[in-house]
Amino acid sequence: MKKFTIILTVLITLTIKANAQIPNNGFDNWTTIGSYVDPTFWGSTNSYSTGPFYAVTKSTDHYPVTVGAYSVRIENNTALAPNFSGRGFVSTGPPPPSPDFRLPAFWPSGNSSLTGYYKFAPQNGDTMLIQIELFRFGSSVFSGEFATTASASNWTSFNIPIPPFLLADSGSIILAAYYANGFNYLPHGNSVLYVDNLNFDSLLTSVPLSSSEIPSSLNLAQNYPNPFNPSTTIRYGLPHRSNVTLVVFNTLGQKVAELVNGEVEAGYHDVPFNGKNLASGIYFYRLQAGEFVQTKKLLLLR
Repeated sequence: MKKFTIILTVLITLTIKANAQIPNNGFDNWTTIGSYVDPTFWGSTNSYSTGPFYAVTKSTDHYPVTVGAYSVRIENNTALAPNFSGRGFVSTGPPPPSPDFRLPAFWPSGNSSLTGYYKFAPQNGDTMLIQIELFRFGSSVFSGEFATTASASNWTSFNIPIPPFLLADSGSIILAAYYANGFNYLPHGNSVLYVDNLNFDSLLTSVPLSSSEIPSSLNLAQNYPNPFNPSTTIRYGLPHRSNVTLVVFNTLGQKVAELVNGEVEAGYHDVPFNGKNLASGIYFYRLQAGEFVQTKKLLLLR
């Protein structure tokens, strides 16, 4: 039996004031609808699927591990109803094919980027897409996206910049795993995309901790795994809220990545680093918080 590509897209229209959070941004709240569940505040074309298969499901594989309990899982499979060409959607408006699935919902003032985490297991040339689109009076004024066909077996961060001073009155976020040659049935598919902890401006790295979970002193741990290819995680601990910079350098002292730059709450923090665009070799990561400065070495092996 042939496997056919189907486009599985998750769309959420956001309700947010300046600097507020995306509703159910960590996908930790789910609502039972008949025989399936959807992320709370989201509608889904899971209701149009056939048999026991649903494109959008909750997963206990989530990130960061200290934030929430679930992520959203989107699978490219063949079991969706053919009248929707295999596409699965989630939105706060009526599910497609309604033309109102993108409703005016959030004011994006003060938001400079969309961030979050994803994992992607592609098959047969499938693509994953994370896209934010902003509207004014029903017309699109900005569309930004992160798209790739590359596998990401570990949780990986993404960042989609949003232009400053953009006038918009509503927006939507689209998450998708699909074959990029149109909306047709093709012999591709069965890719899986996970997304978790969407946020504006800065990555979510932790939740408020009890006193027993707060380190007694500043510390920077060795990245794990090390050596790595291409992703690794850097952990550091703060005894109190601090202004933090975490930067990666090459052996020539040139900065290749800035992972953290801003005020961070007390506690332990795990920061992902992806070196997919870097050559194999030795690199250094440096943590600075106030007068505390510490540098450690990491090794990227292709």
